[in-house]
Amino acid sequence: MSDHQDSAKSAHRPPGYRLSAQGRQQVEDERLNLLEAIFDPLSHQRRDLVRPGWRCLEVGAGRGSMARWLAQQVGEKGRVIATDVDTSYLERFTIPNLEIRRHDILSDPLDELGPGSFDLVCARLLLFWLTGKQERAIRRMVDCLRPGGWLLDEDGDWGMVAPVDPSHSHYDLYHRAWKNGEWWAVRGYDPAFGRKLPFLFERCGLANIRHETSASVVRGGSPWGQWWRQSLEGIRASEQKDGTLTEERAEEYQTLIPSFSDSSFWFHTALIHGCRGQRITS
Repeated sequence: MSDHQDSAKSAHRPPGYRLSAQGRQQVEDERLNLLEAIFDPLSHQRRDLVRPGWRCLEVGAGRGSMARWLAQQVGEKGRVIATDVDTSYLERFTIPNLEIRRHDILSDPLDELGPGSFDLVCARLLLFWLTGKQERAIRRMVDCLRPGGWLLDEDGDWGMVAPVDPSHSHYDLYHRAWKNGEWWAVRGYDPAFGRKLPFLFERCGLANIRHETSASVVRGGSPWGQWWRQSLEGIRASEQKDGTLTEERAEEYQTLIPSFSDSSFWFHTALIHGCRGQRITS
């Protein structure tokens, strides 16, 4: 196979999660620290329905900050199960009412979790990466709920990240590389996925659906700017590893990444959607 054929083949590989910590543990730790600092306060508010004694499931728990918080909220009479396909971050916890499970919501048996038994099933910044399989993941999470239980998901319209000052020297260069979010689309992702959660929840049988969004305008060098820069660097490293980092893509990264360290660069963050719905029927 020629170099050109190999490059073309790898460029059409199915998308997947692009921010694995493998081989980049230290920088991923820093990125996840920033993620928790940015997102945890609002995630706490969106989980304000949790009550003592509840049984909760956190899918794609990552480093476990939200699972640990849920364990505090449900108290000693409640229980939290935190799952991920990689539990290396989670295994440090020794919390009596928090159980860690290695589990893939798309493919592993739900019997391992306890279908129909949870008061709350939640996920954060997970579904975006499950391209073409989001509805299946939602249906399987719904199957884990007891009648009356709630599903809560937080996800983003990541194509919205863009500069807001047309006079800035990075503005035109950024937009030429970002292409109104098509930067994500050519990688196989939906840059406006988060806004679709309400109708996906309804399609999967949930009722009493509530949906809200949040966004900010912040500067480069802020926690958001640092986190987004590190996220792009992580995606670039993934593409370099799997052979999809073409010369054109490398030039795009060289255009996009430096902006987020520039304190004069003001940009609109992604719209972060919070959607919850209730399972009414058994």
